[in-house]
Amino acid sequence: MSDLEAAYRTMAKPNPSDPVCSLFRAPQPLQSGRKILGVYKDWFNRGEPSVLELCNSALDYYKNTLGYEIVNIEIPYIPEGQIAHAFTILTEMAIRLRCKAASETDWLADLNPGNKLLLAVADQTPARDYLLGQQLRNLLMQHLAFLYKTHPGLIIVTPTTPVPGWPIASATSLTRGIQDGNMSIRNMEYVWLANFCGNPAISCPVGYVEAAKGKGNVPVGLMAMGEWGAEDDLIAWGKDCEKWLNNGYAGGRQRPENWVDVLELSQGKAQ
Repeated sequence: MSDLEAAYRTMAKPNPSDPVCSLFRAPQPLQSGRKILGVYKDWFNRGEPSVLELCNSALDYYKNTLGYEIVNIEIPYIPEGQIAHAFTILTEMAIRLRCKAASETDWLADLNPGNKLLLAVADQTPARDYLLGQQLRNLLMQHLAFLYKTHPGLIIVTPTTPVPGWPIASATSLTRGIQDGNMSIRNMEYVWLANFCGNPAISCPVGYVEAAKGKGNVPVGLMAMGEWGAEDDLIAWGKDCEKWLNNGYAGGRQRPENWVDVLELSQGKAQ
């Protein structure tokens, strides 16, 4: 978290030499003084059992050890919203690719077969559907604004993904890319909302599960989504989540066996 915070502080600070950036202040903490987490249970519980076990254990730590309040919330049109998000970004990708492609007749030439199919379909999105998707985006943003106003300082938490990792199906996935569209949608069960509505969000590891293939363990994450401009609140939340991983979770932080300490190597060379 200290590395993330240092990077954020650097990127968020306005550039004084830029006439536009200098007009804006860096995001400030909301300073609500409340430590409150919102959980939409029906959505949260769509995760797989191994993911939910770790995420719920972390939430218990937040509540019982760190003094957070957990409130039940609801968010409408979650399945419809994810569909609207998917065709919104795919449609925009298709438009951008058409504008930048070297060939107007074969604008999909540089893509693998799976992505060719996705963007060819996206290219046929009716303007009516695209506009309806943006109306749904506005509705979701209004509901989130209502939740943040009702619960000042609210941080909405979900698993980062509903699945513990994504096994590589075949060797061609490594050379041509993974082309399992259903798994792509499943994997984005939670992350789409922050992307669609423009909310700041953060993912922190809360434990590990045994890999379905190969050896070693796969990290499981808990995601927090804050109010617009609440990046500092999320950094504080992430530091608390790091306490869980280092102190509350049995086994603590794990590293892959091929992990390399580049700082130690650089210090050795300097000496």
